[in-house]
Amino acid sequence: MVKPAKTSLWALAMAIPLLAAGVAAVKPRAQPQPLPDTFWTDRRAAARIEARLTHPEADRYRSRAPAGGCPVPAEPMPLGPLARMEAREDWGGIAAAYALEGEWNQAASFLERLPASPERDSDLAAVALARGDHEHALRLLDAALTAKPGLTQALWNRALVFREMGLTLRASELFEEVAKRNEQGWGREAHAQALSLREATLERQRQWKAARDATLALVEDPKAPLPMDAARQLPGAVRGIFYDAVRAAASKERALALLPLAKELDRVQGGSVLTDYVQRVAKRDFSRRADLARQYAETLRAGHAVPEALLNRARASGDDDIYLGALLRGRNGSLTGLQDMVARVSRMGDPWFTYIAERDQARQEVAEGAWWKAEQRLFNALQRCRETTLSVRCLDLERRLTIFYTDQQRLTEAEAHARVLWAGARQLREWETEFNVLEILSHVSRSRNDLGSARAYLEEWAARGATRSCSWPHVQLAHLYSLDLRPDAARRELEAADACADNPMELVFGATVAELSRFGAGPRDAEWLKTVTTKALEGPSVPESDRIYTRYLEGRFLLDQDRARGEALLKQAIKDAEALPRGDVLGRETWALSYSSLAADAGRAGEFPKVVALMAAQLGTPVPSRCALAASVHAERTTLVALGPKGEVKGYYDGSRRESVARADSSRLVPEPLRQTLTGCEHVDVFAWTPLFGRTDLLPPELAWSFRLGRTQGPRPAPASTASRRLVVAGVEAPSLLQLPRLPSWTPEPEPGAAPPDVLSGADATPSRVLERMVDATEIEIHAHGITDPSISGASLVVLSPEVNGRYALTADVVREQKLTGAPTVFLAACSAGRTAAQTTEPFSLPAAFIDSGARAVLASTVDIPETAGRFFDGVRRSIHAGKPAAVALRDERQAWLARDARAVWTRSVLLVERAD
Repeated sequence: MVKPAKTSLWALAMAIPLLAAGVAAVKPRAQPQPLPDTFWTDRRAAARIEARLTHPEADRYRSRAPAGGCPVPAEPMPLGPLARMEAREDWGGIAAAYALEGEWNQAASFLERLPASPERDSDLAAVALARGDHEHALRLLDAALTAKPGLTQALWNRALVFREMGLTLRASELFEEVAKRNEQGWGREAHAQALSLREATLERQRQWKAARDATLALVEDPKAPLPMDAARQLPGAVRGIFYDAVRAAASKERALALLPLAKELDRVQGGSVLTDYVQRVAKRDFSRRADLARQYAETLRAGHAVPEALLNRARASGDDDIYLGALLRGRNGSLTGLQDMVARVSRMGDPWFTYIAERDQARQEVAEGAWWKAEQRLFNALQRCRETTLSVRCLDLERRLTIFYTDQQRLTEAEAHARVLWAGARQLREWETEFNVLEILSHVSRSRNDLGSARAYLEEWAARGATRSCSWPHVQLAHLYSLDLRPDAARRELEAADACADNPMELVFGATVAELSRFGAGPRDAEWLKTVTTKALEGPSVPESDRIYTRYLEGRFLLDQDRARGEALLKQAIKDAEALPRGDVLGRETWALSYSSLAADAGRAGEFPKVVALMAAQLGTPVPSRCALAASVHAERTTLVALGPKGEVKGYYDGSRRESVARADSSRLVPEPLRQTLTGCEHVDVFAWTPLFGRTDLLPPELAWSFRLGRTQGPRPAPASTASRRLVVAGVEAPSLLQLPRLPSWTPEPEPGAAPPDVLSGADATPSRVLERMVDATEIEIHAHGITDPSISGASLVVLSPEVNGRYALTADVVREQKLTGAPTVFLAACSAGRTAAQTTEPFSLPAAFIDSGARAVLASTVDIPETAGRFFDGVRRSIHAGKPAAVALRDERQAWLARDARAVWTRSVLLVERAD
């Protein structure tokens, strides 16, 4: 951020008339009369921005015309008016003057001097928009419009953000809202913007639908004209249906009639695959094929699934194209017949289906747990596809990679591919794909805790989806508003969803109702929740986890109405969920949410010892009696309990938070009275659940402290007499697809009296070898790259050397399945290896996984670290060997590094997790 110069603008302005006075003393002349102050008129006339500012003079309308030729340099800013504004501390005026020139850094520095207000947020959003930070801009504008719905400048700026994000129909609606306010100049321009955006967007829809309908007509009407223009403009949309038209051709003549269209598609997309295909089909024996083709066409027209009998006949007849079409249409998302499909696609040699086969094989590999194979397969297929003209198939591969990375909680990669997919779908005018991408982008944004963008994508989906689901976007928006602690907006969306005829009243609807109950029950809440739980339990085979989750919803709702009944239901939900396999995701979520709800309720009631007991039970640890901090945030309700050196209890509860803790500065979360309670403790044990587990700034770096987790499957720490075995992993050869720089080699220094370490490096440092050698190690060091999302998202993975099958990652789920019999202390010297996954209901990270597997303690950084970090971790390790407790060793080494070099601030982000048995 550029700060305003220290030299006073007033001083600069005064220097000019003083100099002029000196000249006049030498040569007297008549002084001109002061001219009218045209400062704002001149500034507006030269304005270089499209955003609106809230300063009255800066916001006066002036028409904008497209600029041609080379960019014209900005005129120097006149110092006199700026000095006068500075003298009266008109920071908003100075900010507006700089903003009109596009000097955003200067504008921001003066805006930050102003007190918080909707106007200030709107202007800061204009700065964020200019910088391309749409997430921050939306957050500011949402806050401004929530506080002041009539702030037209914020509404205009929000429309601009939506337009820049490609959310053009919603942007059009927002511009129309501005136009209805009939402001001079602005109203006319807003209407023009709205009309232009709407027409351009709907034209893409019309073109896509026309191409699709014209190609589908070939299946139903032999006399339908060939869509030659559509083949040139939207070859992907036409080609996808062209195959069905050939399959449905009931005669040689009908097949050959499609030949011109095949040649045109080949000309546009390259090669002769479709021409060869039509000619090959025309040579088939239609006395046998015709009936198959007619039946296939009938299922297409009726929109029915392909009957098994037709599938079997096509397989036996040797008409591979009909069989393949029937197989792809009849699978309904399953991978039935995958190997047969792959073999037939291979014989066809058509890249259109080759990429489908690659996509589905990757899905199978993910289902089998070999996700690294799927990643490599999809990555390679996408690289090959980008070298061809089959752009629509490339979009499908981008979509699969986006979903893959989202499921892996690698949200940086997921978002990158989603944005490429979004841009590509609009460029290729693939309207249906645009709908799908909006859902994906909303999901990814929500996983990143970017609720403003998640809502924006849903709003665009709703603006486009008049003929699609009515209730779905309203339910999703209600859920997002509840996460953002905007209960009134959430209730409005629930009412809108309930008014839809297609509202299925799914569990997410009930979860939103239950969580909103703490803001006060609505008149229909109990009825809604009853409907949701009844529907969820209908049917002969309801999963047990669904039954338990409905019990949680009822308990969570009743906790604010009938506390005793609510507590009983939540405790029963915990007991029942513990009986489920750990891999049952919904069961585990129910278990965690029930505990967090009970802890928040106890905090609200001031029952702070009960909070500590609940937190210890949830974490699987003994209940602490002294020098501990229990920290819980559930739906932004904060509960904190400090136990002092003599067991004194100090509690704190805050149910008024209106900002997501994911975006909050957690260094200010623990109030000073609670920190004072911990004074005198040699070290502090922190008992925290998600989303606070892993936050390295909960307590000050001058204090020795660590997170505590209980043992769930690993053995107890080995006795002190157990022979030590040190495992060092270094010199890893990362796979080329990740494009990571080679790390410098790390050679452990010999220690007097200690056995030489077991070193795995180079091609030997594969996941399987590392896992095998970890089993009985008493100390583990890993020096490697870590991959994670830099904006607080998914848990990290450590990049190791690839196996023969391509597997390269050491992930939390793999580590969790391991049993570490040596109860090791683990040092993860990898970037961000300690980061915990966002949007999960329990601590999910590499440190948590190591503790779960039997590690005694784990040290890891939650941020990127320099190449010198190995020495830092080694210093902590040596201090532990010298007899210091791990928390004290970490604190002392950190303080030593900071004293030597103030740039070592990354050391404050090294966390310690210890096991409490």
